[in-house]
Amino acid sequence: MNEYDLIAPFYDIEHTHFDEDLDMYRNFADLCEGSILELACGSGRVLLPLAQAGYEITGVDSSAEMLKLARQRVESAGALEHCHLVQQDITRLHLSQKFQLSFIALGSFSHITSRTAQRQTLQAIRTHLGAGGLFILDISNADARYMEEMSGQVLHQGTWRTDDDMFLTHFVSPASSLDRHLLELTHFYERHRQGGNVQRTVVTTHLYLFERGEIELLVEQAGFTVKDIYGDHELGPYHLESPRLIIVAEAK
Repeated sequence: MNEYDLIAPFYDIEHTHFDEDLDMYRNFADLCEGSILELACGSGRVLLPLAQAGYEITGVDSSAEMLKLARQRVESAGALEHCHLVQQDITRLHLSQKFQLSFIALGSFSHITSRTAQRQTLQAIRTHLGAGGLFILDISNADARYMEEMSGQVLHQGTWRTDDDMFLTHFVSPASSLDRHLLELTHFYERHRQGGNVQRTVVTTHLYLFERGEIELLVEQAGFTVKDIYGDHELGPYHLESPRLIIVAEAK
């Protein structure tokens, strides 16, 4: 089973108030004035606001459960006419149109951990962009790299009250690779009522931690020109301790 099918029931509860990157994507959408492609769109956290703003957007994800949530959100908001959802593995992306803007938000590209699959994904994205089209890649930097030093510990990610009067708590335990910047993350999602039994779901994911020069080279080899590199969603300058590593590239 796709690991994000297992995470889907909890994803929106944890991320419902996260909107720090939305203005960034709206601003780039304004600049591009064309169709938009979001890869690893998940439950539609970014996709829905863009569709509501009238942009024509295609969202692709490999998780059927995440796409089910995205469709429910888009339909409930009355934005389905501006949105097309596709279940595909983005390492083997094959769509019937080209786009003016494509992006992968909030570190999702880092879940692709093999070099071959990383190259395939970037090359597939380039194939689906017209010349001069923009590609935005947002990956984790300092806000995930700290976990390399916490191998074997259990970190509390947060606790939230759900609509059915239960509590959801998310713990994660990282394990670092000995030979490359790769994390194995064991997630513990626990649902419970006050004083009640705990329902636990355990999911393992992997996260590749890119160096700046490494990801620049991969993007350029795929047929892009790197235009800018930012360190946060306000488009501040990148430095080694920046929370994010955001690449803005143009299709050659």
